[in-house]
Amino acid sequence: MENEMQHDAIVSRLNELIPPTNELNRITAIFKALGDPTRARILYALAVSKLSVGELATGLTLTQSNVSHQLTVLKQLKLVVGTRSGRNVHYQLADKHIIRIFQQVAAHAEEAADE
Repeated sequence: MENEMQHDAIVSRLNELIPPTNELNRITAIFKALGDPTRARILYALAVSKLSVGELATGLTLTQSNVSHQLTVLKQLKLVVGTRSGRNVHYQLADKHIIRIFQQVAAHAEEAADE
């Protein structure tokens, strides 16, 4: 009986801690997007400066088509935002959380490499 009560308490606590499915889907979609090396390079570049598609393409040695496609994915997830400046759109990170995620993962990877 006591084990059953402990089990019920654990299950109840897990249900409180684990986000609902729709939120988990949004979280994992972001991780999938961050897991692409091209998108990661774009995000790192945008952490330095606002950049246009052409500037990103030149700086990262990518085609403008590829950059545009990757930016569409990042915009849909609200990781980047664009601001029109004349004929160009300059992109930037939606907020600083994005680059912090990379910094934390990099710190973890470095710790793991030292072991």
